[in-house]
Amino acid sequence: MQSILLIEDREGLRQVYATFLRGQDYGVHETGSVDEARKALKHHQFSLILSDYMLPGTNGLDFLKELRGQDKDTPVIMMTAFGEVKLAVEVMKSGAFDFLEKPIDLEHLKLVVARALEHNSLKRRSEYDRDRDRQSDHVIIGNSAALQKVVTLADKVAPVDTTCLLLGESGVGKEVFARYLHAGSPRAEGPLVAVNCASIPGELLESELFGHERGAFTGADRRKIGLVEMADAGTLFLDEIGELPLDLQPKLLRFIQTREMTRVGGTRVIKSDARLLCATNRDLKAGYREGWFREDLYYRLAVFPLEVPPLRVRIEDLDELVPFFMNRAGHPHPNLDPNLLARLKAYSWPGNVRELENVLERACILSRQEPLAERHFPIDLFTTSDSLPVNMTMDLNKTLKGNMKDWEQALERHLIAALLREEGGRRDRVAARLGVSVKTLYNKMQAHQLSGD
Repeated sequence: MQSILLIEDREGLRQVYATFLRGQDYGVHETGSVDEARKALKHHQFSLILSDYMLPGTNGLDFLKELRGQDKDTPVIMMTAFGEVKLAVEVMKSGAFDFLEKPIDLEHLKLVVARALEHNSLKRRSEYDRDRDRQSDHVIIGNSAALQKVVTLADKVAPVDTTCLLLGESGVGKEVFARYLHAGSPRAEGPLVAVNCASIPGELLESELFGHERGAFTGADRRKIGLVEMADAGTLFLDEIGELPLDLQPKLLRFIQTREMTRVGGTRVIKSDARLLCATNRDLKAGYREGWFREDLYYRLAVFPLEVPPLRVRIEDLDELVPFFMNRAGHPHPNLDPNLLARLKAYSWPGNVRELENVLERACILSRQEPLAERHFPIDLFTTSDSLPVNMTMDLNKTLKGNMKDWEQALERHLIAALLREEGGRRDRVAARLGVSVKTLYNKMQAHQLSGD
């Protein structure tokens, strides 16, 4: 049932309007003043507001402006006994859906209310449609065994509301999998709200996620609906969940357990039926051992973990990924030379699918509609990590031990540089593969003048 907030100070008229609207199957909350209306808005959400212009204390126009400062979406219909064109224009400019002159024809009121609610519904549907257009990039490209294993698991969990934790290196396509899960769920008609926890300063993240009330802090001059609330009946995707501040983690945990929250500076409990998907390239188990991630939150998030494989372990998928990205870039020659494709497959792709997409987009721009060639790609792309360093030559003026020491240094520098490329600059992973501490790796990088960028 759609609900209407009715604001009319004359009790007789208020009863007439309320009885008529209830007869049209609307829920009606009656108030006789702006102060009563403000209280009602703190505890309820309404589909429409029907307000008189002449009200005790604050007139309807000032209240309308106040409302629009807090809520730009709920339609407002203004009623007045003063049929002045100037007033009607001012009311419409201030954001009212329509303007009704008293005495009001109830059948006309029925039509205007229905039109306002239908307009708002179409507006929301249009927003959802735009969301779905943005969410159309959910196709999983590739038939490798490593990828299809994850796709099979994703197909099983997509139709249920289980919380999923998407794991994998940066650039492997965790957000694509999140969109794939949303599109394969019963919530596909609802919104997919995605937020990167690392891209928002920690002190602002709570307000972004859960919203805030007017006056909650300096600069909060209007009510803000949070992303969790916006994801109601849809999916909330929290990327880089490992960057969520420790003091905010209990509030997310409470939402997962109860589906309830409060806006910053507010007291009203708000419910949101949003499915939660999260992603990270960090080790959250290490996080709760080291104290920067809550253990109870980890287990709530990792109900169904999905590990998206890096591109280097499914390199055969380049057969499909390369023409897919070339077509997306609008290149007229999607068939790549087999020798060039083989060279691309020999590269380790430390930046994974994102790096491949960026490299191909750049190559398509440089080729100027010609078939792609090696000259259109970065030079170091075709330098394989297992080739020997060019400076490994013998110095006949040195002893065998002296030459061996030089070769060892050259090999060490080359190996560290290659592993840094392959691991996307992640020093903890490079150190683990070399069998040394991160501090030792840092010292070696300094000695070899390697930045790791």
